[in-house]
Formats: sequence, structure tokens, C-alpha cells
Amino acid sequence: MTDYHTFEQAGEHYLFFTRSARLYQISRLAFGMLAEFFPPTCDPDAFPPDPPRPLPAEERSLYGELRDLVSRELRAPVPLPQPRHAILQGNSYQTFSIYLAQTCNMACCYCWNRGGTFGKPGHLMGWDTAQRATRLILSLVERSSADKVFINFYGGEPLLDFPVLQQVTQELLQHEARLEKNFYLTLDTNGTLLDGPAAQFLARYFTQVGVSLDGSQRIHDLQRPGKYGEETWQLIANNIKAFPNQKLLGIRATLTTFSDSYLETFRHLTTLGIKRIQLEYCHEPGYHQNPIYEKLIVPPERQLAELREFVDYYVDYISEYNDTWDIPFVSNVLDNITRIRRGSRFTKPCGAGANTLAINSHGKVFPCIAFVEREDFAMGQVDDTQRLNLHQSLEGFEVDGQHQCQACWLRYDCAGGCYATHYDMTGHPRRPHPEYCRSMQGRAKVYFYALTRMLNKCPWHLEKVHAPV
Repeated sequence: MTDYHTFEQAGEHYLFFTRSARLYQISRLAFGMLAEFFPPTCDPDAFPPDPPRPLPAEERSLYGELRDLVSRELRAPVPLPQPRHAILQGNSYQTFSIYLAQTCNMACCYCWNRGGTFGKPGHLMGWDTAQRATRLILSLVERSSADKVFINFYGGEPLLDFPVLQQVTQELLQHEARLEKNFYLTLDTNGTLLDGPAAQFLARYFTQVGVSLDGSQRIHDLQRPGKYGEETWQLIANNIKAFPNQKLLGIRATLTTFSDSYLETFRHLTTLGIKRIQLEYCHEPGYHQNPIYEKLIVPPERQLAELREFVDYYVDYISEYNDTWDIPFVSNVLDNITRIRRGSRFTKPCGAGANTLAINSHGKVFPCIAFVEREDFAMGQVDDTQRLNLHQSLEGFEVDGQHQCQACWLRYDCAGGCYATHYDMTGHPRRPHPEYCRSMQGRAKVYFYALTRMLNKCPWHLEKVHAPV
């Protein structure tokens, strides 16, 4: 196993320990000595007390410090796997996604699920199926150990089925007190229908509403036209500005090869006055099955260069503010930075099918939204409350048991990666593609760099980072 990793980022040198998730910023000299004297796969007991070759007094002292540090860190315990009985009992369901509408009123060039249709005829859930889906959720939540329950309405465009959305919401909330749970309702929308009664209803009952808007008007209207080619940016921007409670809103932009840079996209979105922004490059499941989508994916080298450019700008930008709540923040970047700072370690990537479920508009149950309409991974129907079956490839996963992950220095952060993405890229949920691994490692290095920059320039923002609900 590889239990530590050294790397350079923007002229600085870093040392990361896999087992403890500790990050050190080190000198160039220490960087070179680690490479020469301390192999990452070596047993700590094999490090000689004295350098293998003569060194100046100052370097001998540094050798001793590095030997003690590396030896101590390599003896740190590995994270404990989740008890298997907790997974088999299925008593930790916490996150549910409901595909209300497997159809859409837009024709986005990169849509990974083809407007929710997955290439099939469009379909709305309807109240009969929605009612049975609600009963399933309530039944599982009643036996769940989770106090907080997150329910996301997804599509396609879920507001095309707004009457059913209202009914499901009221049905869920009337059981909240009885179950002694806190329900957090969220919705992902393209924003074209985010007005009138729908906007009023969401502002009253929902915790978060995510709106897709791809930066500048020029780029957005190129990438996200209406179903018949009409421009949509201005309509969505107007709906955002008129929304009754803008604190609930977040904006998500997807970046393709046609997009402005990460930084320029961020700048465009900040003009709308929304504080929570999410910027993601095309990477969703399905892209490796369609050569057209392949042309939309930003090359990894450009992604990392743009991300570093953004980090340098953003840290300088927010260091001028004393109050974190005054600044627009890129949630996915700060989430990664704060996770690294906490030293979080994981042995499995997610709870697909164990604490998360997705329900399509026909009432079929899947492990998560990325597996919807993949029939091999269907777990049952909404009426099958006692017979939901998790695909065997998603059961019992532990990252240390995966041969391809054992030599990876990032294995307790990535924890094996996304099952659905692996399935699309290699044909197996447990087999990551080397390209995927390189991307994850490259991004992690940028986030490590961002963390050290924030600690040096504006550590107060890490103390007051926007916490999730």
C-alpha cells in the first residue's frame, strides 16, 4: 500500500499521509529527502536511524525529523469499515430522490439523462405512483436511524408535475411530527417554470432550490436552449430575481469545452446576487457511451489549470471580507476543502442503495439517481417495502479490499469513487478507470493547495463556512 504522497502545487511542496489524512506543507529540501530516503511503500521499521549517505549537519537534523514524522504517521491506524450488519438491516435510509418528471421543456446539449427520458418516451409520475412512493419513503424513514431526512425532487423538469409535487410535499410534512424526524425538501429545476404559485410554494415549504444556469447569457443560451431552440437565460434570470426567498436558491453551472473559464463563469453568476454557486465540469455517467458528449468534456489539464486560477483569485477575494455570509461561495469547492481540513476518512464511497434511494416516474426503485433506468440495478417497485434487493456488486464494498485502490494515496478520501461512473467507463461498478483516478487525484491536490492558502490568508472563513442543513 502507498501510505503517503508528496507533490508540488503552484511552486509549493506538500506531504499527505493516507492513514491519518494529515497534510503538511514542506520545504523543497524536505521534498527531495523524502523522495530519496523514504519510499512510500516502505515499512517504517526499515528506516535507518542515520542517513544512508553523509549529510551536512542541518540536513542530518532534518533527516531525523522526517524519519520520526513518517514513522509515526505510517503507524496510524487505518479507518474502520462500517459494520456490515448496519447495511444488511437497511435501517439508515436518509436520502431519497424522486423523479417526478421524466420529461423536460429544454434541450440542453450535455444532459446526461436526456431530459430525464433516458432515450425513452417522456413520462410524468402522476399521483397514484407518487402516493405509493411516498408510502415507501415514510415506511423506510419510520425504521431508519437517521434523524434528518433529505428528499430531492428531480427530473427532467420536476415543475412540469407541480400539482403532484404539492401533494407529495403535504403528505410528507404531515407525518414529520409523528415520525419525530426533520424533513428537508429540495428541488433541482431548470428555472423556466420557477414563478407564480410554484415559486410561492417552494419558498414556503422547501429548504433549498437548485437552479441550472450556465454563466453568461451567450454561453447559457448556446448550451441550454428551450425544447424548440428558444433562448432561456433571460427568463430564468428574471425568475431568480423575483423568487420570494432568494436565500433558498443555489445556482449550478455545467462547464463544457464551449464554456467560459471556471473563474469567468463564477464572475458572471455573482452578478445575479445568489450566494450559493456550484460549478461542475461535464463528468456525469453516460458520457463515455456517446461520442457527442465526449466532445463536450473539458480536457483534464484545462480543468485543473482553471481550478487553480479560480482558487488563487477566490482566496484573495474572500480575504477582504470579515463575514463569510457576505460573500458568494462555490459550495462544491468549499465542501471539499472543509472535508479535507476535518481529516475525514472513508472506506466506502457512498450509501447507494443502503442509505440512499431513487424512485423513477413509473415507481421503480434504484440505488441512486445515477443508476435510474439501469435495469440490472433496479431494486424493486415502490410496493415492495419488504423486498428491495441491492445489486451484489454494491454490497460489502470496502476500499482496502479493492486491488486497484490499495496502492492509491487518496483511497480514504475518494473511497473508491462513484459506482455509476465506473460502470459507464469500465462496465463494472467497482472498477475505476485510470482516467477517473487521475482526475480525482489532480483535483485533490488543488483542494489541498486551496486549504493551505485559506489557512494562511483567511482562516476565519474556514471557521464560519456555510454549513449544510
